Amino acid sequence: MNFKTYCILALGLVLLSVSSCKEKEIEKTYMNGKLKIDCKIPHFVNPGDSFTITASGITAPDGTDVAYYCTSTADSKRRDSLFTVPAVFHFEVPDTLGQFTLSVVAYPVQSSDKYYHSTGSVEFVIVKDDADNGSLTGIPNHDDDLVEELHSRKYNVTSAGGREWIRSNLSYVERDPDGTETFGRSYAGSKAMQNIFGAYYTWEEAQQACPLGWHLPSDQEWVDLLKSCGAPSALKPLENSPSGAGALMVKARFNGDEMWSYYRGVNITDKCISVIPAGYAVKEASGWTYIGYQAYAAFWTADSLEGQGVYRYIYKENDNVFVSSASKTDFAASVRCVR
Repeated sequence: MNFKTYCILALGLVLLSVSSCKEKEIEKTYMNGKLKIDCKIPHFVNPGDSFTITASGITAPDGTDVAYYCTSTADSKRRDSLFTVPAVFHFEVPDTLGQFTLSVVAYPVQSSDKYYHSTGSVEFVIVKDDADNGSLTGIPNHDDDLVEELHSRKYNVTSAGGREWIRSNLSYVERDPDGTETFGRSYAGSKAMQNIFGAYYTWEEAQQACPLGWHLPSDQEWVDLLKSCGAPSALKPLENSPSGAGALMVKARFNGDEMWSYYRGVNITDKCISVIPAGYAVKEASGWTYIGYQAYAAFWTADSLEGQGVYRYIYKENDNVFVSSASKTDFAASVRCVR
């Protein structure tokens, strides 16, 4: 055999080998079934919360054993569950803040070269209700504030417009023994958010939300507050205020992210009641939907107009403090109590 013939044969063997490798890669297929993850982790959780995750639904066509493992971007621990159907994992939320992903992977133990892994994931946000090292930061200490206990929780209280106002959103919620919210509701239905953004109430609930000695402010009381914070002295109830939003707003952060975006026409001074853009909620066929976080702050008044509840609201791009009305049962807003 001459050298030229040998080279041609060698090249042919190499090409045949490459072709064979490509054929093996193409033969790799998915396993049977769909990965099912049963996980009760709400979207917002607190450090130290514990949850159980179960995974099932995947089998290998050749009958080989399928194993599962679980990981989270919130920690470096890998949790394995070999040959158990369903696979059961226990997850304790670490003491950190931010948005994370929990992933579950099903894989064939003996035939990893034949089948792709099946993967599913759940996203969650770790939050903390702590005045010093919690999720809500950037709200200054106001040395002249009083501290009052309402519904077993302490609130800072400031004087403005001839009244005393709580400086944060009321967070009182009632629940059934199974945890179902029956009066008021926390953001996205997550109890972990209750004392951070405060609760959201229908107008009918808002009439009863403030404890004895306190009450839901009328729109006149909102007008008095706004005038004391720089709104026009001619402002009347049920009128939009052309100014005053910046005096109500506070430069707060949630898990490190700025809550109110910067707009040239809005000078945030936190002169009055430390308002954050917690948005509002609307009731739909599937339940409550939370809208307007980082854009709106909405507060019920004690007034009604043409069968609807009257509320005051701020939008991030304007220094206006608007007045509007909404359903007394299918719209939920924040509450500030006064006395």
